[in-house]
Amino acid sequence: MYKIFGFKPDDRFGRVAEVEFSIPAEGSYAYLLGNFNAFNEGSFRMRQKGERWSVELKLPEGIWHYGFSVDGEFLPDPENPERETYKRLSYKFERKVSVARIIGEGEFFHGPSVTYLYSFAGRTHVVFRALRGRASRVVLRTGDKEIEMRPKAHDGLFEYFEAVLPGEGPIEYSFLVESEGKTIEYGPFNAEPYKSETPEWVFGRVFYQIMPDRFDRGLPGTPRGRAFRGEDFHGGDLAGIIKRLDHIEGLGVNALYLTPIFESMTYHRYDVTDYFRVDRKLGGWGIFRELVEELKKRDIKLILDGVFHHTSFFHPYFQDVILNGEKSRYRDFYRVTGFPVVSEEFLEVLKSSEPWPERYRKLKGLKWNYESFYSVWLMPRLNHDNPKVRQFVEEVMRHWLERGADGWRLDVAHGVPPELWREIRKAMPGKAYLVGEVMDDARLWLFDVFHGTMNYPLYELILRFFVEGEITTEEFLNGLELLSAYYGPAEYAMYNFLDNHDTERFIDLVGDERKYLCALAFLMTYKGIPSVFYGDEIGLNGGGEGLSAGRTPMKWDKGEWNPNLLNATKELIRLRRESRALQRGEFRPISFKDGLLLYERVHGDDSVLVGINYSGERTAIEIPEKYTPAKNGSKRIEMAPWSFIVLTK
Repeated sequence: MYKIFGFKPDDRFGRVAEVEFSIPAEGSYAYLLGNFNAFNEGSFRMRQKGERWSVELKLPEGIWHYGFSVDGEFLPDPENPERETYKRLSYKFERKVSVARIIGEGEFFHGPSVTYLYSFAGRTHVVFRALRGRASRVVLRTGDKEIEMRPKAHDGLFEYFEAVLPGEGPIEYSFLVESEGKTIEYGPFNAEPYKSETPEWVFGRVFYQIMPDRFDRGLPGTPRGRAFRGEDFHGGDLAGIIKRLDHIEGLGVNALYLTPIFESMTYHRYDVTDYFRVDRKLGGWGIFRELVEELKKRDIKLILDGVFHHTSFFHPYFQDVILNGEKSRYRDFYRVTGFPVVSEEFLEVLKSSEPWPERYRKLKGLKWNYESFYSVWLMPRLNHDNPKVRQFVEEVMRHWLERGADGWRLDVAHGVPPELWREIRKAMPGKAYLVGEVMDDARLWLFDVFHGTMNYPLYELILRFFVEGEITTEEFLNGLELLSAYYGPAEYAMYNFLDNHDTERFIDLVGDERKYLCALAFLMTYKGIPSVFYGDEIGLNGGGEGLSAGRTPMKWDKGEWNPNLLNATKELIRLRRESRALQRGEFRPISFKDGLLLYERVHGDDSVLVGINYSGERTAIEIPEKYTPAKNGSKRIEMAPWSFIVLTK
């Protein structure tokens, strides 16, 4: 069940509810799962109170979806009759889950806080919230001015209104709300708007993501280091990235995100055996140092992938637990549920001479006494309540920032308590960009936790509109504006993508070059930090199934490249990098209807007009006078089906 104990002011969301989730105590451990952590174990561990498992969260008001995991098995809340099917294309989740409705007192709400009052890039955003259908009009009154607020978005409970004012600094204001024929004054307020703490360098960047094993090989001979036989290694290394820096720089991208590069037994390296050593199969420390030097010469920033939800089974700390059991100095470093952590039979299979795929299959069928990432025996879960684990994470992150990295992408961040990340954030240099992998609603993971997250909710909207056609153009816009209302200034620091190492290639999903370019044009002209997954620029197709579907080896034979995609990608990146409006500008929708997306990005005197015709019909758009007119001086531009146009002032 869930119980709301009350509401309190909050400097992120204006007001939050103090909510207790609980369930009868069965099994050896339990976690709270929900769209607030992408239904992942690890982050919200429940404690036993009497005869119940219990955990308390501070949640923003709204409709939340949740369930529980007991001994690794999912179940909806048995004491809450309200359930519905919750589906997310972006991380392939579909299940009957429980529903929590969190609503405070009053039909109207505003509280000076990060998401309701913030300044960014020389302007101030003011947001007001009302129960759906209760406010017909909202006016912002400040000084001697009255500004009609734009209806911005709505969700299942609320409507959001927004006004954008020039300038920054303290502001005195109130709201005039028209409701059921009456005008109500809400306020007054006197407050200093929140300002983003994201490192300034981030906003001008376009990222290029590389999985090193799949990119290119630059070192001769047989790679050194331990690895599973039969693993699907392709032999890419860090020297191969150095070798291809001219290609990377030629695209116009100016930041790299590398998937894990530390010692491990697999090609993907999400099973780290030594966090302080660059994998010798990738070239080791010397090649990493050379890569950092070359990147700095070209002003290309570098963020690394930190895997701190779990380690490898073969990490020395976990091997010590296997060897010494309850006497191990690392017994509390992991979520151990009993001793011995693995049986003699498990170890015999592991050490046998059978082919590795056969051993792996047998091991999956055996039991073990520790929690792990998605019940994969190879990835034992760390105990994030242990201060020594927190200290270890901080030491690793600092170590590589001091050796040339500019930030971190944190793997399975939604499976680690946000309190740990909050502490880590305080310990990191202010110029380090921290982005978490949070595959659903990221509100609990932003502002004082991460600068941004991998923007899976935006990816969800992109899939539903550009790929599946499940939502209309108007619904797509509402989804965009709802994310803006939820995330406020953090939206500008989100890591945006069309695909990555855990998804299918977007070109495969849409199956049409024109449609792909329409989606890419949107990504490069929308709020947030855009990224390109290696190979997308040449039309690289995916293969295989599951998580490996998009991890195709890069092709370096230019005869296999799609030159049209390559040139269009370069041009869109150039536009992005040259325009402060695209990097920091206000988003102003003009028309979202019948497959046509028409909007402006505006920053001071710099403005960009974007038109995307995502339909099979020709259409025409009216061009505002401040933009370069179409050929022959006409103020109208004809747009072909599945096409886009970007005009600068």
